[in-house]
Amino acid sequence: MTSSQVIIVTGVSRGIGKAVVLHLLSKDISVVGVELNEDGLQKLTSEIDRLSFSAKFVPVLGDVTDEEVQQLAVDKAIASGTLVALVNSAGMVQPTGSIVNVSLTAFESQLRLNVVAPLALIQKTLPHLRSVNGRIINITSNACMLPVINHATYGATKAALNYITSVLAVEEPDITTVALHPGVVDTPLFAAMQDEFKEVGPSAREFSDFLDAKKIGPEVPGKIIGNLALYAEHSLSGKYILHGIDDLAKYT
Repeated sequence: MTSSQVIIVTGVSRGIGKAVVLHLLSKDISVVGVELNEDGLQKLTSEIDRLSFSAKFVPVLGDVTDEEVQQLAVDKAIASGTLVALVNSAGMVQPTGSIVNVSLTAFESQLRLNVVAPLALIQKTLPHLRSVNGRIINITSNACMLPVINHATYGATKAALNYITSVLAVEEPDITTVALHPGVVDTPLFAAMQDEFKEVGPSAREFSDFLDAKKIGPEVPGKIIGNLALYAEHSLSGKYILHGIDDLAKYT
């Protein structure tokens, strides 16, 4: 693959999304990066300019839940080359809270970002990805696989994304679609979760300490996600894959 190939990545100003962008650019793959945080996007763009990649980085500033922003990202990708993959990385943990107390209004916002926006981008990119047997990588979490106190809504959104991934593999057999749990990653999102765990009680603090011991830098899953977007075997389509448990050696 060369810089004529383009991949859309959402949530790119920091953490995993940023790591995916930098890895893809290092592989001479152009990236359309969607980000709501203007300052973060400017800093990333400046960093990329200093690194002098030959591939293009095309920033899209805006809310990925906005249909106009979604379409702009797709349009810019098509204008920049051949769209070969979509990485749905943007997401949010909030709201947190017990089921009896959690804000339903905040949950609706969480659903829009964690589920509806990825689905909308899938719909908008599919006509282009079908023709090149493209790939879709959805970033998920093992929070949907075990009951984590005060995180019912977050886990529910990731369970929904996993199910969308599995059904898409059946409905779109020419596309390779993967849901990846990236592991315990040292990001601002994980730091916020740790703070919340510590406020719950001793058992949650112990769980937080357990996770902290397993923490990895974002560049580790960033490389794996980027390589899956480029090279994921079709036999993986529809699967929920866990970093640190499933065999991902060929993508590291």
